[in-house]
Amino acid sequence: MKKMVKQYEWNGLDLEKLRLVMDKPSDDAVESIFQSQSMAQLRTILKDMAINDSFVSEKLPKPMHDFVQGELNYTFSDDDIANFEATHHIWKKHGMQFIFILFFRALPYTYMAEKPANVLRITKLLETHTERRIFETAQFVFDVMDRNWWEPGKRGIMTALKIRIMHSSMRHVILDENKTGDQWNMDWGKPISQEDLVATNQVFSLEFFKGMSMLGKTLDVKDQQAWFHTWKTIGKLMGVQDNLISKDVDEAWKLQHKIYDHLFNDETHSGIALAKALVETLHHFHLPLKLILLIMRALLADEQFPDCFTRMLGPTYKDEYPDVFKEHQTQEERDKHQLLLNLHFRDHLKEYHTTLTEKRNDYVKKQGVFKRFSEWLLETLGIRKKRSHLYDKHLGLFHNILHDDKGNVVEKFEEHMIVNSMSAFGGIFISILSLYFRKGKNSGFRIPGSLQDNWDLKG
Repeated sequence: MKKMVKQYEWNGLDLEKLRLVMDKPSDDAVESIFQSQSMAQLRTILKDMAINDSFVSEKLPKPMHDFVQGELNYTFSDDDIANFEATHHIWKKHGMQFIFILFFRALPYTYMAEKPANVLRITKLLETHTERRIFETAQFVFDVMDRNWWEPGKRGIMTALKIRIMHSSMRHVILDENKTGDQWNMDWGKPISQEDLVATNQVFSLEFFKGMSMLGKTLDVKDQQAWFHTWKTIGKLMGVQDNLISKDVDEAWKLQHKIYDHLFNDETHSGIALAKALVETLHHFHLPLKLILLIMRALLADEQFPDCFTRMLGPTYKDEYPDVFKEHQTQEERDKHQLLLNLHFRDHLKEYHTTLTEKRNDYVKKQGVFKRFSEWLLETLGIRKKRSHLYDKHLGLFHNILHDDKGNVVEKFEEHMIVNSMSAFGGIFISILSLYFRKGKNSGFRIPGSLQDNWDLKG
């Protein structure tokens, strides 16, 4: 008799059953806090972990102390470290594109998973602190992509562990309806389940690869495998079970597509609000709203879920911007409409370029006389090449894309111009984020000093 294969099964694992599995080691450790301390004590622990990279307090209940200590003593092989180092070099080269892809492709695309989105709704993170939540995601990436992030005293492992503990505390609060006043629907499985954990972890690899290809910068197989190996190791640190760790990128895509099929077909409510909050957050980068939508329209084009853009952004913005969401029956109509949208893209990119030019002095720190003289001397002696600030470089890229050789705004704006301009947005975003960098670890967006040098954030 032929064995029936479940619709949502991968490598013999039933994805529906995985929705009932959480992260027992971390959950048990957090439960010890709730049993012996207060919620305020847990907040203090998380704050101390954020400030102190080697935090292991003897004041913690033994289960939590042993859990944190055990994770910080994770042993990495020589092969792990070789892949980590290769990934860091990829990050230095393509990190700006990663941040752009994160904001415009990875986050809004995965908001179609309604069951995980309910976690944010019930904990009120959907309605409040949306900006902080999105920027903390970017900060997490910076911490685990830093040079030697895996070593004791570096931020990488501690940041990953902090998020893992935070996930467990959210599970505890959500499943205790007396703490939220809102009952969790068990039809959604358990909050932040193993399916949610592995899918989210793989997004940081797979959707990055997808986005890079859409920008015409496809990573070769060797780079993809190094990057994927690094992120699946981070996934282990964040509680993903060993039997969900794919051996390579191809296997990971098969799992990811299965999960997308499993989670993306529910009626969407919370995800729409998340997408709206993301668009509003992107205004911090001075982007015109219609330009944000045009970029997302391009990057959310997808063969598996071609309706993603309309599903996630249409309910909020279709009435105000009907031309961005307009659908056509024939290819000729679609091509003609795309040419019109390309011109809209050009006009709003020109508006954005003008705004960035006006705000340049807010984001490029003016050097003192001695610093300027030192730079000039090093350049004159040939010791150092003349360098422009990252902001100025990408501002110049926008100008060159928008203007012809005579300095006139181009009349026809073609697809490759749109792709080239999208490759430049990440540099502007990083420049603006760097303004919020502060010494110490209590506040501000942390961009490592070595990376500031590499990306010319210091001019």
